[in-house]
Amino acid sequence: ATCDGRRRARARRVENTLSRALSVRVRRARARTRRKARESCGAELSADSAATRLWRVTRAMSDSKATSAAAKDKLVWILIYSACSSSMLVINKLAVSSNGLPTVVSGAQLVVSAAVVAVMEAFGAGVLGPFERKRIVPFIVYTCMFAAGLFSNMKALMLTNVGAVIAARCCLPLIVCVIEWAFMGRMFPNTRSIASLIGVVLSASFYITNDTGVSVDGGAGMFWLLTWWLLLAAQMTYGKHLTDNIQMTQWERVFYTNALAIPPTIVLYFVTGENTMEMKDGDGAFFYLVLSCVVGVAISYSGWKCRSVITATTFTLVGVLNKMATITFTIIVWPSDFSVLKTLSLLACVGFGLLYVDAPKRPGHA
Repeated sequence: ATCDGRRRARARRVENTLSRALSVRVRRARARTRRKARESCGAELSADSAATRLWRVTRAMSDSKATSAAAKDKLVWILIYSACSSSMLVINKLAVSSNGLPTVVSGAQLVVSAAVVAVMEAFGAGVLGPFERKRIVPFIVYTCMFAAGLFSNMKALMLTNVGAVIAARCCLPLIVCVIEWAFMGRMFPNTRSIASLIGVVLSASFYITNDTGVSVDGGAGMFWLLTWWLLLAAQMTYGKHLTDNIQMTQWERVFYTNALAIPPTIVLYFVTGENTMEMKDGDGAFFYLVLSCVVGVAISYSGWKCRSVITATTFTLVGVLNKMATITFTIIVWPSDFSVLKTLSLLACVGFGLLYVDAPKRPGHA
C-alpha cells in the first residue's frame, strides 16, 4: 500500500510538471503570436500613415499650384482691366473734346459692344445662351442702377466739385467690404487690408486738400453725392452677385449690360439737350470715336472677367486706384499743375491700395 501511494504521488508530480511545462509553452506560443500580430499591425499602420502623409503632401502641392494659378489669373485680369480703364479715361476725354457730344460717344460704345457679341453669335461662336427671364431681369435691375447712378453723378457734379466726388469714390471700398461681410458671406478684411483701405482714404484726402478741396452746395449737394455713393456701392456688390449666381459666359454679360443700357442713354441724349447740338469736327474726332469703341469692348469684357475672379471690394478698389494712377500720369506728363505734395500723395494712395488682400469666404459659404 505504501509503495502504491508513493507511485501515485510520483505520477501526480510528473503530471503536474508536464502540465506546467505545457502551460508555459502554450503561453510562450500565444505571446509569440500576439507579438507577431502587433508587428504586422504596426507595419500596416506605418504603411497607412506613410500613404496618408503622401496623400496630404500631394494634396497640399496640388492646392498650392491651384492657388498660385488662381492668383496669377487674378493679377493678369486686374492688369488688363486697369490698362483698359486708365486708357479709356484719356481716350474718352480726347473723343469728347473733339466732337463735343459725350452722350453720343457713350452710346456709340454701347452699340458697338453689343453688336460685336451679336456678330460673334451670328457666325456660330455660341457666346449667347437662351433669352430667359431669370437671366435678363437681373441685368435690367443692374442697368437701372447704372442709369440712376449716372444721373445722380451728374447732379452731384453740378452741386459739388471734383474733389468731393473723388473723396466719396475713395471711401467707397470701405462700405463695399462691409456689405460683403454682412450679406455676401465674406469674412471681415484683416488688419493689413483695413490699414490699406484707410491709407487710401487718407492719402486721397491729402491730395484733395492740396488740390481743389471739397466743396458741397448745401443739403441738395450732399443728398445727390450720398445718393450716387450708395447707388455705386449697390452696383458694385450686385455686379459681383450676378457673376457668382447666374451662370453665363462673359460675352453674355457684355451683351446684356451694353444692350440694356442703350435706351437710358437715348433718354439722356434728349434730356441733356445734345439732340439740339451739332457735332464738332475736331482733329481726329472720328479716329478717337472708333478707338473709344474698341477700348469699350475690351473694358466691358475685362471688367466682367475681373469681377468674376476677385471680390467686390477689390474690384471697387481697383477702380479707385485706376483713377488715381491716371491723375498721377496726367500731372507728370502735362505738368501745368504739378506739385510734389500732390504727386507723392497720389503715389502713396496707389501704394496703400496695393497692400489690400481679398477677404476669404466664411466657413459654410464657400
